[in-house]
Amino acid sequence: MAPTSIELLRRQDSDWDVFRVKATPRVVQALAKYEEPGFPPSFQVANYTPNVSLKPGDTVGVTVYENSGQPLFGSSVPPLMTGTPGQAAPQASTLPLQIVEADGTITIPYVGRVRVAGRTPAQAASLIQSGLDKQTVRPQVVVSLVNNAANTISVGGEVNKAGLMPLTLRGERLLDTIAWAGGPKWPAIQVDVRLMRGGTVASVPLQQVMASPADNVVARPNDNITLVRNPRTYVVMGATQKVSSFTFEYERVTLAEALAQAGGGIDMISNLRGIYLFRMEPGPFARRVMTSDPAAVDETYVKDRSAVLDRSPSTPVIYQVDLTQADGYFVAQQIRLRDKDVILVTTAEATQFLKIMQVVRSITGAYYDITRSSNY
Repeated sequence: MAPTSIELLRRQDSDWDVFRVKATPRVVQALAKYEEPGFPPSFQVANYTPNVSLKPGDTVGVTVYENSGQPLFGSSVPPLMTGTPGQAAPQASTLPLQIVEADGTITIPYVGRVRVAGRTPAQAASLIQSGLDKQTVRPQVVVSLVNNAANTISVGGEVNKAGLMPLTLRGERLLDTIAWAGGPKWPAIQVDVRLMRGGTVASVPLQQVMASPADNVVARPNDNITLVRNPRTYVVMGATQKVSSFTFEYERVTLAEALAQAGGGIDMISNLRGIYLFRMEPGPFARRVMTSDPAAVDETYVKDRSAVLDRSPSTPVIYQVDLTQADGYFVAQQIRLRDKDVILVTTAEATQFLKIMQVVRSITGAYYDITRSSNY
């Protein structure tokens, strides 16, 4: 059987400071200001500019247009345009495709090794053209990126089409990459986006990425984006019709909806004054909530531990809702549940007394039956 409020709130020795807060309208307003943690600031680089600079591993094509009568490379494609009277038509020659070597270079006949890594195709073409100026008359060079193997990201996990996605000058963001991969296999409420960038890994719920532009970060080369199924759940325990763990079916689930999902309290047993929400809160946020309404908490107890709260990444907090008061139902409608919340419906104190009386009655009844039978 679930504990009573008196049993639950009795202070016990513990390694944790557990803060108990009455869920008043001011407390509920403070709770509404909570923001889920997003990607670290290092992922939200504002000055990053997408580019198509060549990198080792890229495949490039080089076409050279020559105006001399005898071309250096021979003609492998039709001329770009016909010549004017008295002027030879430019001869276009396409060199075999090349992969940019690990040292960032490609080989161009009559020029030798040319370092193209870190340069755009236009810049690489200008560099090759300078090398050919002494070999032929007014050469024109075009460098094209055939396979952008180095400027890619990996998209995998719970998506419909995993693979390597090439990046463009558009500056693709996380939602663009997920759309390219065919979207998630599961509802967005059940999926996290895990981004690995360099030596840092961070996860954010997909629903949050969809709602927060700051978390829809720009993808960068060599990013690894993985969709992970991670259903958000809450637990309802105590004197309810159904004690169970429930999965979030919608983005927003309130305390009132969670109690209804569990079938409500059990008549003659549940203590409607003692509905408790157990939650791990970030320390600084917990202090702001508790100081929002001095009547909701032991103010001296909180003040003595304010320094500890400000340094704590998480601290246990118990919120109490009184459903015997009309405003308690409005409070329950406004408290939004989070992942891994625990709701406890306590047992009425009178129920414990009834249990004791039932035990006493069974003992006295058995004694009466024994003494009565001995008289016969």
